[in-house]
Amino acid sequence: MADDTDRALARHEPGTRWQRFRRAIVTPELIYGTIVSSAVIAVAADDDSDLKVFLVTLVTMIVFWAAHVFATTVANHGMREGRVIGIREAFGGALRHSNGLIYATAVPLVFLILGALNVVDEDTAYNIALLVGVLLLGVLGWLAFADRGSPWPIRMLGALGTALFGFVIIVFKALLH
Repeated sequence: MADDTDRALARHEPGTRWQRFRRAIVTPELIYGTIVSSAVIAVAADDDSDLKVFLVTLVTMIVFWAAHVFATTVANHGMREGRVIGIREAFGGALRHSNGLIYATAVPLVFLILGALNVVDEDTAYNIALLVGVLLLGVLGWLAFADRGSPWPIRMLGALGTALFGFVIIVFKALLH
């Protein structure tokens, strides 16, 4: 399966330990999951409780994750490069491939549940949950440019550019409500 092959090659790729770690962790699924979970949180109505936003975000991300696992399993099942990929192997690879969607949602959900439990003020928890997505996108942009060996000013521009995407989601939310 391509995903397993990619991971095997990553262990033997040139680069520092940090670069290999970055390539293993920073995945399209993590970026996509961050954007989707931020969008779901952002479009919540102003009078929605943090518990409702938590539940809607959790269910939405589980649905997206399940759909991604299903699609990846179906797409990778069959014959690949002269080798038969069984359904169990395709499913296992799909689970590994899709976990970034879940990882991206974890921290915002923690803040939403803290707000729902009144450990943190609900408005504060909601705003932090949105901010976490923006910050994560910024970090991912920084890491992408760092992996290329870009100097820090270019890394900063990459971080600002990717964080700006998250900020645009928040602006759209403000315009919708």
